[in-house]
This record gives sequence, structure tokens and C-alpha cells, in this order.
Amino acid sequence: MTGKIDVERLWRGWQRGPFHDLVTMELDTWDAAKGEVTFRLPFKHGYKRTAHEEGYHGGVLASVIDIAGDFALAIKTDKLGFPTIDLRVDYLRMAGDGDLTVMARTVKAGRTIGVADVEVIDARDRLCAVGRGTYATAAG
Repeated sequence: MTGKIDVERLWRGWQRGPFHDLVTMELDTWDAAKGEVTFRLPFKHGYKRTAHEEGYHGGVLASVIDIAGDFALAIKTDKLGFPTIDLRVDYLRMAGDGDLTVMARTVKAGRTIGVADVEVIDARDRLCAVGRGTYATAAG
């Protein structure tokens, strides 16, 4: 079931969505057989929660968790984007200014439901947020 999809091509296509103009993630590593993927999120001033204080806005972290979880499931199943059913985010600490690393791992790739866990690490190598996305994998 895995290994058929061209992961880099899939990511290039994924990035054409208008939302990706706002949140720019760079695909770093992946393992399609395991359904694991790592992204880098280069820092942008527009991601800050306030103009004059350090730290990412939580909405940015939630967005990258959703995208990374969905993409991990996509490469595991050789299917394209799945609608999000549920997204849980635990903010463990403020993500400091700097590039982020986002790691997603497929937990379940079922006929109707898929689940992925995601971790967000800041530039100081601190775990800042964890998330779990649940996605509808059934067609229609």
C-alpha cells in the first residue's frame, strides 16, 4: 500500500493551496511505510502572538499540527488530503522565535478513520506543543 506515492510531488501540490501562502512549511524527512514526516517551519514575524514579545501565536501551531498529521496519513495510505474530524492541541510552553521542527507519526490508518500524533519543537530544542489529529479516510 505504500511507496507508490511521490512524496515530494505530493507536497509541492499540497503547497498550492491558498492557506499555504500564510503558513510556509518545508518538507524535511519522511518514511512513507511508517507514515512519519518531519517539517521545518521557517520563522516569520507574522507568526508572532504580539508584535513586541517573543513567541508564536497558538493558531500557527494548531495549523501546522493539522497539516503535518494529515500529510503523515496521506503518505502512509497513498491517498490525498483527508477532512479533519477532530484536532487536539496541548500547548506545553511558548514556542520561542526561530524555526520550528514539526514531527508527525501515523497512529492508525483505518478504512474510515485515521489518527496522527504530532510534536512541535522550537529552535531551542524544547517540546512546545503536542497534538493529535483525527481524519476521515473514507471516500464520500
